Amino acid sequence: MNVGDTYKVNIDSFDVNGYGVCHLDKKVVFVQGAMEGEELIIEITSIHKNYLFAKIKRILKKSNDRIESLCPYYKYCGGCDMLHMSYDCELKIKENSVRQTLRKLDYKLNPIVKSDNIYGYRNKIMIPFKRDLEDDVIYGFYEKMSHDVISIDKCIISNDISNEIVSLISRYLSLFHISIYDENTNKGIFREVMVRNTSKDEYMVVLVVTQKYDFSGLIELLTKEYKQIKSIYLNINDKKTNVILTNNYELLYGSEVIIENILDLDFNVSFNSFMQINHDQCEKLYDIAISKANLDKSMNVIDAYCGMGSITLNIAKRVNHVYGIEVVDEAIINANNNKILNNISNATFICGKCEDEIKKLVNLEKIDCIFFDPPRKGCDIEFLDTVIKMKIPKIVYISCNIATANRDIEILEKNGYKLLDVTPVDMFPRTMHVETICVLTKK
Repeated sequence: MNVGDTYKVNIDSFDVNGYGVCHLDKKVVFVQGAMEGEELIIEITSIHKNYLFAKIKRILKKSNDRIESLCPYYKYCGGCDMLHMSYDCELKIKENSVRQTLRKLDYKLNPIVKSDNIYGYRNKIMIPFKRDLEDDVIYGFYEKMSHDVISIDKCIISNDISNEIVSLISRYLSLFHISIYDENTNKGIFREVMVRNTSKDEYMVVLVVTQKYDFSGLIELLTKEYKQIKSIYLNINDKKTNVILTNNYELLYGSEVIIENILDLDFNVSFNSFMQINHDQCEKLYDIAISKANLDKSMNVIDAYCGMGSITLNIAKRVNHVYGIEVVDEAIINANNNKILNNISNATFICGKCEDEIKKLVNLEKIDCIFFDPPRKGCDIEFLDTVIKMKIPKIVYISCNIATANRDIEILEKNGYKLLDVTPVDMFPRTMHVETICVLTKK
């Protein structure tokens, strides 16, 4: 068996990443884009000791859940994974991914919370710019497993106005012959655009460049065409790096922040604020997570990894006091501004390491519940050790990576906690990612 060999196979299941699964010579074969129940001709693309990867060469028998992708760039772009299947099928795969990952644990799995909008939901896009072989300005997303930009006209999971703003910027760059950054030579001015928007129809545009440049003509054009644009920044990044946004930024137009509303509270959103990219699903996620905690006005709560305070301040409406902890200075400043914006007095934001600040709070007063929503890598072991030692009665763990959540939950279960309830939330339709709300209590 060699790379490039072709075989006729039947796909008998999906794996936790949405790949179709079949078997050859007692080895598992993962076939990207394959559907359960399909008969295919596949080509081996890579070989490992116990498993193989393959791609589809021809579909002999098609699944009833297979659909035509609405995105013309789907086969090449590395953004979406599941545009080739019905939404019902996608939800089943995501729910099963959670079930399979947590299979060693005993708990109640609730049905996945589906999204009402599966296209046009993204409220933030980062778009790199390049020049193609004909020296034309192009923009798009990176090709699967590469750093080559796939030229696009629009992204179907981003909203129409964001797509139009990026298109207008591209035309301007081309018309005025503004040099585009080349990562191979580390030369050129214009690198990337970030556009973010809120449910209040306010837009922020960030122009990422390698040096200061006069974009007054572009600003005039953008703000005349799109009255929704409330803020435009210049972000200067002259390093040869994959990190896009730096701390070297300048406000070119409008206000420093745009306003988002989450569960009837307003939030200042800066260009580097963390905010869930699907507003409607974010509201469902927060509402479910808070309701699962069974909070009341006698309780004191900690929100670890609190960011700009979007969960913290919504918790505050239901408890005696809530403490938001975050290690990033700017996030705490943002959170305190949001506290003032909403006239909330029973929330305290603390800048520091969660594991250090939790100890101080638990020794200060009784803490009834802790929420945490860590990055994809999950929780640091030192943080988990602190939660365990402090014997906080209830944990609400919001995870964007069920694999690292499973690792962390197994540690908690070995140290006196019990996983009771899990609710998947489809925050990112048409991609394989899924958010999960996990509720644990002290045994």
